Amino acid sequence: MTGGQALAHSLRIEGIDTLFTLPGIQLDYFFDALWEIKDEFTIFHTRHEQATGYMADGYSRSTGKPSGFIVVPGPGVLNTTAALSTSYACSSPVVCITGQIDSHLIDQGVGALHEINDQVGLLAHLTKLSERGETPGEIPAMMRRASRAIQEGRPRPVSVEVSPDVLATVADVTLLEPETINHRNAADIDSDLIEEAAKLLGNAESPVICAGGGVLTAEAWEEVNELSEILGAPVLMTSNGRGIVDERTPRGLSGRFPTNELVPNADVILAIGTRFSMASNMGLGGGVTVTGKLIQCDVDRYEIGRNYPAEIALQSDAKLTTAAICEALRAHNKKRVSRDAELSDLKDRQTAGMAGMTWQAGMSNAIREVLPEDGIVVSESTQVGYFVQGGGFPVYKPRSFFTSGYQGTLGYGYPTALGVQVGNPDKVVVSVNGDGGFMYNVQELSTQAQYDIPLITLVFNDGLFGNVRRIQEQKYNGHSMSTDLNNPDFAALAELFGVTGYQVQSAAELKTTLSRAIADRKPALIEVQQPRTPDLASPFPMQQEPPRPVVELI
Repeated sequence: MTGGQALAHSLRIEGIDTLFTLPGIQLDYFFDALWEIKDEFTIFHTRHEQATGYMADGYSRSTGKPSGFIVVPGPGVLNTTAALSTSYACSSPVVCITGQIDSHLIDQGVGALHEINDQVGLLAHLTKLSERGETPGEIPAMMRRASRAIQEGRPRPVSVEVSPDVLATVADVTLLEPETINHRNAADIDSDLIEEAAKLLGNAESPVICAGGGVLTAEAWEEVNELSEILGAPVLMTSNGRGIVDERTPRGLSGRFPTNELVPNADVILAIGTRFSMASNMGLGGGVTVTGKLIQCDVDRYEIGRNYPAEIALQSDAKLTTAAICEALRAHNKKRVSRDAELSDLKDRQTAGMAGMTWQAGMSNAIREVLPEDGIVVSESTQVGYFVQGGGFPVYKPRSFFTSGYQGTLGYGYPTALGVQVGNPDKVVVSVNGDGGFMYNVQELSTQAQYDIPLITLVFNDGLFGNVRRIQEQKYNGHSMSTDLNNPDFAALAELFGVTGYQVQSAAELKTTLSRAIADRKPALIEVQQPRTPDLASPFPMQQEPPRPVVELI
């Protein structure tokens, strides 16, 4: 078979059946091979390479299943690097499949079409594994290594590349048999350390659980809920961990306010699937004082103790480890007075502290009131997005709230949400965008209409890179620069692409219109006229009492 056929069949064997693509000449033999077995795949093509990477990220993060995106080398794959960096930050099992120039020209500097220096090395900085298939016969083993890399340990994106001459070459190829990888091994659990952790937690007066995106990756939310019930302990969820515990319950908390209240007063902290970062982003302040003992569980050994020394280090799978701690606590757990009243009061004070952000709160509440319990929100770097990420929007279910993690990649939201909707066709998905970030991938309205993806996109329009303008005006004597935006009529633009467009002026109108769009289950865009961002109450930092340094848990 050809190298292209070897690659196509190996993708199928490794269980990667959803692909986001943008074809080009270096990939022609591969796409021809995909055509031969196209019924084995679900394939979407986009209008820009960046969207292929973001859609794959949204699909994989929201489903836990690997997916792939396919782009040409050089400028094509370079256009996906923001998406790759987001997938890397958020532990997403994505396979980047890219072409190359002809194999005998690689790294020769001859100026071949799409040539860049050391492409495989460049992608190694953004992925867990980066390889090149030199012959058709090497491709199945390369894909097997890529598949193992995204399943074993901490999932992160991988990259494979094949030259067009190799894709075209006919050779004897041995395809591999499908492989089942048991990435959860009870033998990796250190029973002595589990016993130590159970003793510390069981005898703690005010334990706190800090849970991050690693809990969702490991699908360990049931175990974390059980542990929280056994200890009567609050669960502080990072932005990537929202929904692990239902935030309507007293023990499900998120945002800086409860973090700053609970972490300094905890005598034992169990951090699961989070790097427990004590340095806040964006220059918002220092860290809180941690007086309690830290137990840190992470499948990635490099994260344990990276930001704060761990009394007990549990390098193991979050699901198995949390279950083992629950079992060991039977012999060690003391009785405690219920903290539900204390935690409910803390939530009330958090709500009161954010009350000054009336415009953002009104929009956030409108979304929450009509969104189904299992509905999904993909947030962006915009005023309503900051509010909902900061704890102003309760999340009920696992994998129902997504951010760009520590990368903060402006413009990721809309294409990522398209991928989330593809992976969750029976759920309502709402994409929250500002006018600036939405325009990064506005062309994907074409993709949404072409594939009839029933995503509901909100675009909050104030005609500015608003938060940048606010900072310029407040910190630099009003010296604003490069922040005014010349926007189209977003609703009319959506209609031109074949997406239903709406315009609203208020939270009440948003609630009514969003309800209608949910009922219609068609591709939709709702443009929301927003006051100038600098005139709105700032979500940075979130209001709290009394003012304290903040801790960012990512």
